[in-house]
Amino acid sequence: MPSPTAPPPSVVATIGLHASASTWVFNVARELLIASVGDDQVITLYADKLEQLPDAAARAGRCLVIKSHAGSADLDAWLAKASARLFLSVRDPRDACISMSQRFAVQLGHTVRWIADDYNRLLRLAPQGHQLLRYEDRFFDTPTSVERLASQLGLRVAPAVIETIFARYRTEAVRAFAQTLPDLPPDRITMVGSAPMDRVTQILGPHIGDARSGKWRDLADPLQAELTRMFGPFLARFNYPR
Repeated sequence: MPSPTAPPPSVVATIGLHASASTWVFNVARELLIASVGDDQVITLYADKLEQLPDAAARAGRCLVIKSHAGSADLDAWLAKASARLFLSVRDPRDACISMSQRFAVQLGHTVRWIADDYNRLLRLAPQGHQLLRYEDRFFDTPTSVERLASQLGLRVAPAVIETIFARYRTEAVRAFAQTLPDLPPDRITMVGSAPMDRVTQILGPHIGDARSGKWRDLADPLQAELTRMFGPFLARFNYPR
């Protein structure tokens, strides 16, 4: 396996709106680093708070890959100090709310609050020039996106490995994997509410919905208008229709 031309970043954070394919970004970054430096040299986890990170001794000499949503001021300050490589994923927040409501069978009002926490963080981070991935561009549907992430991480990865990683996290493959979660070892499973989740990949049982964009337009006019008003700054910042 070709080695990186320079040491990979010691900290990578994939930060996204819920339902923005942020888990795809996390897993592709995780797999690219593992392919380049070895499984033992990569620590991966979900964290929104600084205290969720492993200590300095556990991190020493290893790459840390973090998946995160709403985050916290302390964590973002730590990421900045660590010169972390950040990848931001966004989606029309109105669609994200509906997707989460449909997949997890919860009221839209609950998912609006979840997405609002995420979107405030992304509005803060976006002006800092981090790599941005837009759900509506369907970046998760092409192996070129895997190649691009490898390049942005400073990694040289064989084309066959790129193809393998892409195939492993295609929508159909993730849907199929989500159905096998009950077959995983119990220590790989944690519960997120009533949904099982694989600790390694962060893939949940109800992980992928219909992946459709523009579903917010199916809502009644008053609700469309209310969501558009609530998410106005985000829609304007990321050039979503209003």
